[in-house]
Amino acid sequence: MNVKTVAIVALFVPVGPLVAADPLRPEPNAPKAVDVYLLGGQSNMQGSGKVADLPADLKKEIPHTFFWNGKTFEPLVPGKTNTAGRVTTFGPEVGFALDIATADRPVYLIKYHASGMPLHHGFNAGEWVGGAPAPGRRTFYPGEKTDDANTGTLYAAMVKQFQVGVKHLTEQGHTPTVRGFVWMQGEADAKQKESATTYAVSLNRLRRRLADDMKCEADMPFVFGQVLPHEPPAARFTHRKEVREQMAASDSASKKPEAMKNATMVSTDGFSLLPDTVHYDAAGQLKLGKAFAEAMKKLQPATPRK
Repeated sequence: MNVKTVAIVALFVPVGPLVAADPLRPEPNAPKAVDVYLLGGQSNMQGSGKVADLPADLKKEIPHTFFWNGKTFEPLVPGKTNTAGRVTTFGPEVGFALDIATADRPVYLIKYHASGMPLHHGFNAGEWVGGAPAPGRRTFYPGEKTDDANTGTLYAAMVKQFQVGVKHLTEQGHTPTVRGFVWMQGEADAKQKESATTYAVSLNRLRRRLADDMKCEADMPFVFGQVLPHEPPAARFTHRKEVREQMAASDSASKKPEAMKNATMVSTDGFSLLPDTVHYDAAGQLKLGKAFAEAMKKLQPATPRK
């Protein structure tokens, strides 16, 4: 074999195993800081919009967005990524990501949902039991501190999912920052007077406790949707009016005693619904997600990469 032949052969000699690039691992010398958004709530957070009804240009990978699937963060692809308990439907995460993710600031979404579930401690799933907080109730009630034995089982599961997702990013070499919390819930609490008329207190406690458990600022950006836009409301939502009033009062701009710092309520009036008049269709889910993103961006100060 002459020198010329050896040189040609050398071009094809592998120098190591060919490994596909890991989208989670930062390139050498690339910034490692990443933005994480936490999404929680019940059925309209889970999502009832049909992927088949999305515009054709949205039935592909959502740019610069990764969704936590319980094991890793995968690109968000409607119809492929399971974001709503099934791949055929989607929730507000699609519209949210479309409006908030950019090439220089990709987003990492962690979502937890439990259809029809309450926030107030007086429930146990769909049953009103009342009384003081008690252990083992199936609610999003966050307790008063991290080791509170009365913490609702759904809140505990939600926090665990959020924490595991953030830990995964750290293990991949990133420095994750939770940039905000998006909440879509309240229909269940509209079924009882006590839970409806104290919903602002429940919201305040939820944000405070989640911020503590996730090691965030106590007043981390918080965006939530105002529930039940349809008139007249379904008969089971006996205290819809009170819940909506409590939500509106919790918005920072309300200037009412219930107002929370860095909190914005997204009005859902006029968002298109399915025939059941309680859940959003594809257009309604997209609009909800984009409204969440617009509200979230306004709550955040500019934070350049370090």
